[in-house]
Amino acid sequence: MKESGRSVYALGAENGLVLGPVLTVAALLVGATTYNAWMFLPALAATVAVPVVAYMQLRRTMATQASLATFSALWLQGICAFFFGGAIMAALCYAAMRWVWPGFIIDQVQTVIDVYGSVDDAEAQNVARTLQRLMDSHSLPSAIDIALELLYVAVFTGSLLSMLLALIIRKTRRIGPPKFKQ
Repeated sequence: MKESGRSVYALGAENGLVLGPVLTVAALLVGATTYNAWMFLPALAATVAVPVVAYMQLRRTMATQASLATFSALWLQGICAFFFGGAIMAALCYAAMRWVWPGFIIDQVQTVIDVYGSVDDAEAQNVARTLQRLMDSHSLPSAIDIALELLYVAVFTGSLLSMLLALIIRKTRRIGPPKFKQ
């Protein structure tokens, strides 16, 4: 095994540089599905790629860094990767909502208003009226609010995913080369 002496935080930050663009592509493709339903399949593929990339990163640490091969170190590395990757995703999604799709939030709320307003249910009609009042009073969340929520979601779900992946990696690890009977 090769020991490089890097900390779990440094590895998490490096992994975040790779994970950030993957998270960004997934988030932007999911947002794009509201405008084009055919974006669903690429969005699904990008979403599935997130745990695969995280697994590969943690598995590499398990194989190359004996001192960081504990459950807690792998889990912390995953949390750091999702924090730094989520920060990249939040910044890029903010830029997209601010300058590329400035009407994205209003479009989404208007779609919900239209759908709930067309339903024959008193509660749905009430939700539609409430959302319309929020839109009329300019009380909708801003692009930075949505970007920060994306960061919170990435860190929270990434923490849970990293815990699961660390458990899987620790449980399936091989100690030394495989031995064959002759």
